[in-house]
Amino acid sequence: MQKYSKYLGIALGLGFFLMAFVAFINGQPQKRDRRVYMQLKPYIPYKIEKKMSGLYILDTKTGKKIEPSNREVYNVLDNLEKDWGAVHLRLQGEHLIVVDDANKTLKTITLPDPKAKAWVRKFFEL
Repeated sequence: MQKYSKYLGIALGLGFFLMAFVAFINGQPQKRDRRVYMQLKPYIPYKIEKKMSGLYILDTKTGKKIEPSNREVYNVLDNLEKDWGAVHLRLQGEHLIVVDDANKTLKTITLPDPKAKAWVRKFFEL
């Protein structure tokens, strides 16, 4: 028993470190194609805002605040953006078309390469 107690602190420390690392990885947002996402960002109605106890998501259309836990904030934002993209984005060939609620074209984005097109299809599930 004496020889195991020497390693107990090290094992507990490694266990807690591993749990914290897994939680950190799970809390990260999905990877985005930077060029395409920066062009879409002005049209996406969700913004992350800071508050004293963490972060919340603000819907700029309605002014509604969504307050998930700090661990889930980026995953919830990804899901909201995907839902928005399913309604407001159209993929036609090499062009990504952003439409408003009345289906009027707001912007047409030319996708620079097949990698960007693959990201749009995968992320927004188009």
